[in-house]
Amino acid sequence: MELIWIVLGIGMILAEFIVPGLIVIFFGISALVVGLLAWWGVLTDTTYQLWLFGILSGGLLLTLRNRFKAWFQGGSLVADTDTPDDDYIGHYATVLNGFDNDSAFGKVTYRDAHWSAKSANGETVNAGERVLITGRQGSTLIIQKEA
Repeated sequence: MELIWIVLGIGMILAEFIVPGLIVIFFGISALVVGLLAWWGVLTDTTYQLWLFGILSGGLLLTLRNRFKAWFQGGSLVADTDTPDDDYIGHYATVLNGFDNDSAFGKVTYRDAHWSAKSANGETVNAGERVLITGRQGSTLIIQKEA
């Protein structure tokens, strides 16, 4: 049984590279720990192995995931909500979905990312057009046709 735990643990740790998100790795570490404890003869009962796996997986996931996620992504634990509008305003984006007079909302591409956008004056903007970013409301860019 210990070999199954060890192989399962290594498999889950490797699966984290395929399915990133820092979830599977904690299950893999837990399975590896249970497998090693079973290998050394500390855990011989399957019931105790399953209990330890569940408790260890949940504990690692709840306590370490956010810390490791911020570390691996290069972010901080404090949300960065003070992005200056200068990063957007005055720059150009490309329209993905055409805007119509009824909704004035659509999608644009800016810096290789898809953004929700709203036409500043409600004008019709077609897909593929280049538009000027004039503002931002939350995660929605305010745009107008290129002059």
